[in-house]
Amino acid sequence: MPVAAAGSGDAADGVAGRVLADLLAQAHLMAPGALTEALAERARPLGVRGVRIYLADLQQRYLHLLPGDAADSPAALSIDSTLAGRAFQTVTIHRASAEAAGRGLVQLWMPLVDGTERLGVLELVVEDAGEAMLGRYRTLASLAGLLIASKSAYSDAYARIRRSREVALQAEMVWGFMAPATFATEQVIVSAVLEPAYEVGGDAFDYSLLGEHLQVSIFDAAGHDLAAGLIASVAMASSRTTRRSGGGLTDIAVRADHAIASQFGPSRFATALLCDLNIATGELTWVPCGHPPPLLIRANKVIKELFRRPWLPLGIADTPSATVGDSGDLSPPVYTEQMEPRDRILLYTDGVVEGRARGSQVGLERLTDFIIRHSASGISAPETLRRLNHAILDHQHGLLSDDATTVLIEWMPDNPANQLTA
Repeated sequence: MPVAAAGSGDAADGVAGRVLADLLAQAHLMAPGALTEALAERARPLGVRGVRIYLADLQQRYLHLLPGDAADSPAALSIDSTLAGRAFQTVTIHRASAEAAGRGLVQLWMPLVDGTERLGVLELVVEDAGEAMLGRYRTLASLAGLLIASKSAYSDAYARIRRSREVALQAEMVWGFMAPATFATEQVIVSAVLEPAYEVGGDAFDYSLLGEHLQVSIFDAAGHDLAAGLIASVAMASSRTTRRSGGGLTDIAVRADHAIASQFGPSRFATALLCDLNIATGELTWVPCGHPPPLLIRANKVIKELFRRPWLPLGIADTPSATVGDSGDLSPPVYTEQMEPRDRILLYTDGVVEGRARGSQVGLERLTDFIIRHSASGISAPETLRRLNHAILDHQHGLLSDDATTVLIEWMPDNPANQLTA
């Protein structure tokens, strides 16, 4: 019996609760490729008559249908020009025309997220799209997103569908180390993008929230080969093991520097920005290691470039050739800046601003203008960076001369409202 005919709201909620409980119980032994079938079967009491799952590709240009789903469905949907893509961009439910689903039915496109990381969309064909039922479908989509994320660790099923071509070895390694591209609480949002997604060499980002301290790092290893990917991975691993042992930013810099120098010699290194944001007070602390300085954006203006005298790139300070005169001090310098509510910090690698097309660089001014214009239009941080990524690629006609990574941090202690929808 569909929920629409189940009687009172309490009865309908009871049916929905049993559906979710059944799915959770089944999930423990569910094969990753069986999720669509399980959702379709278990959600029938909710009036669901059709289920399809689409996942975004690495570059977030297309949504790809999971293998085994309906053969008559499009294999890929454009994120920039379809209703499904609009649901992905805005992280909101979108309803198709009545003709799309069939007589007496409604087609819904629902965002699939893991926490706040956008995974794709869930297509539901339902009997009832009233507000009460939409709330139950949101819960169903939330559970589906969590199941996709949890099952991804045990199978390549989802990873394969998210790729349009083979990933280079160094890129496979770096992607395997990196954190999800989006993370948020009521007080802070971290969003990141990285290109070229399939051939990335030495760029990487990392973050962790422990108590009131959000640590965010960005790395740029010299070169575009397997060694660059190894250096970026070593930098991330060293950062994490130091952080998880209770070390601070200076400890991270020193240990990562030693790890790279001892394994790769004096000719290989990585620039880095190691940052710590106290999400309770807004105090930003950072250690610059030969990297482009962070930008402070306030009230849709770049207030300043946080340039300070940097330490040497990781892998160089530990070498015999490094002297006090190279950096002014053998110990990593630590700098602080007091942020205001709604401030944003932009971290980037040099490939973002130095990429050329017909002799023209993207440049720092274009980069900041893009971020500010889209943010002023109410577009979320993850969606702004997705569009920025495509603009950088388009500027260089899809052929990047260097890796390009951007990380945007938004501090909003007074704003628990939705900031992840466009």
